Amino acid sequence: MLDIGFAELLVISAVALFVVGPERLPSAIRSISLWLGRVRRSFEEIKSDVSRELHNEEVMRALKESRDEVQDLTDVSSAISLTDSSEKNVMSPPQNEADGGLAEVKSDTPSASQANANEMATDSTAIDSTATESPVESPAERGA
Repeated sequence: MLDIGFAELLVISAVALFVVGPERLPSAIRSISLWLGRVRRSFEEIKSDVSRELHNEEVMRALKESRDEVQDLTDVSSAISLTDSSEKNVMSPPQNEADGGLAEVKSDTPSASQANANEMATDSTAIDSTATESPVESPAERGA
């Protein structure tokens, strides 16, 4: 800080002794040391405030960067999901009856029309015992 050696301190103390006097010198040294302590503390407070502000600024900058990255990732993921949904719509054509009725409904439980057809097939085979085939085939007979 200040490059003051031992010789300079002796000269300063001798001048202070002659100017202030021997009876007021201890109180003058005390008041000077109090003022130096206050100045030192205020410089330390300023230094800590500045470092805290710089740290806060650094944290805010990092927070902003991470928020921008998250926003970019959100934009990319929404674009990907839109692209995937549009590709699914393009890749899967709607089923129509132009296939000749070959589209099969795959389900574990038979629908009401299938249950009625099964009952009719069972009734018709019971009534017509001479017939070799029933007029309505059940899903079990179709090889399902």
